[in-house]
Amino acid sequence: MNSTLKGRMCVGIGLMMFLNFSAPVWADVPFDHVIIDSEGPKDPWAKILGDIDKDGDMDIVGANWSGPYQPIEMWENKSAGWRIPIIVSAAGYERLDKPVEVEMNFTQLLSGTGYKATFDEKSMKLTEVDGAGKIISDSVPLQFDKAADFNQRKNAKGTLTFIAEGKTPADSTRTFHLYPGSGNAIRARPLVSITDGVDHRGQESFKIETPNATYFYHKRGAGFASIFDKDGNDWIGYRPGGGPAGEYRGIPNMGHPEGYCHPGKEVSNSRIISAGPIKVSIMSESDDGKMQCVWDIFPAYARLTVLKMRKPYWFLYEGTPGGKLDEDTDYCIRADKPGGTRTPASLRWDRDLSVPDGPGEWLCFGDGDRVLYLVHHEDDEEVDSYWPMKGEMTVFGFGRMKTNKFMQAVPAHFTVGLHDSSTFTEIARTVNSAYIPLVAEVGNPQGMP
Repeated sequence: MNSTLKGRMCVGIGLMMFLNFSAPVWADVPFDHVIIDSEGPKDPWAKILGDIDKDGDMDIVGANWSGPYQPIEMWENKSAGWRIPIIVSAAGYERLDKPVEVEMNFTQLLSGTGYKATFDEKSMKLTEVDGAGKIISDSVPLQFDKAADFNQRKNAKGTLTFIAEGKTPADSTRTFHLYPGSGNAIRARPLVSITDGVDHRGQESFKIETPNATYFYHKRGAGFASIFDKDGNDWIGYRPGGGPAGEYRGIPNMGHPEGYCHPGKEVSNSRIISAGPIKVSIMSESDDGKMQCVWDIFPAYARLTVLKMRKPYWFLYEGTPGGKLDEDTDYCIRADKPGGTRTPASLRWDRDLSVPDGPGEWLCFGDGDRVLYLVHHEDDEEVDSYWPMKGEMTVFGFGRMKTNKFMQAVPAHFTVGLHDSSTFTEIARTVNSAYIPLVAEVGNPQGMP
């Protein structure tokens, strides 16, 4: 085979590979052919792939080897010549590295656009633009989780999750552009990861690693046995046996005496429904069918959605602030008035928590300059309570008074997270950012300017 023929075959094969792997989402391959230089360099042979026209897709520049001074040509990729705008509003609360979750139905969005396209989640790309439409981030990490009834051609819907990085002021909006058929997708660096089949404190568990904490979730118990902070301190400390020194501990310990959502119990089954890289989700269901819940673990916090529960119920934190309960130095801060109410961990109390300027109710337990906050998203009028048990663990409950349970509403939502501060204002800013919903508006598909 002569060198000229070999060179032509290589160019052809390279082009075929590009088309096959980068543009399978289109019924027609809309490449425009442009002559860049009609008298190119002598005896060239080159092939370059890149986003040459800065429109978010991959283009090709090529020069053949069929004689001297051959033209340099470009194939401009028009396959991502449109985008979907997503406008994110902070909704009155400052946001810090906030995960954004948006329900997307690409089948509906694409219908009537005139583009002959099908959806491929592996080829999506997300950018952020400023008020003038200039790209300020061309590689926003994203995650797409398909709906249970997802169909590639007829029902391409699911949840798009991405991080609005940095600080988003309370009165601001941010604009993102989603390119569903870019062929130039950005693979997100994992911020959250999950490992199955880990033995932890006597039960097979999920290990979830994030920048802020490491969680161990008992699969049969359907509850957290440990939450380790960045310094290796376990804020729960479940262990078999020992009463308040071990087996009583856990989050959220919701069903007594059935044992729902309690580490060490064996009355439920759990499975992974999303494995990252931005959000890990775990579904748990009790063997008797009376409990069903989903945990979503993000880089900075974990959110529980209670879908089904025997009523009444409670949500508990029975654990060890900073790794060991110290009633003299550990503390509790309740968001029950401007500036909060701070009391030592030795002081018991019972009353309904009510936040003056938020839709939910929350408090935190602290050790030094680090706290574990716990939030009930839906404010209610039920009594909440706390006491220290035998110097071994906290006993805090949303909807609990002694051994009485009061919560009735389903669905219900709760959030837990660690934060490095002991100042109420800073903690409140972090808590509000975590649990209060922001607003994300999906616009109609736009043609590229």
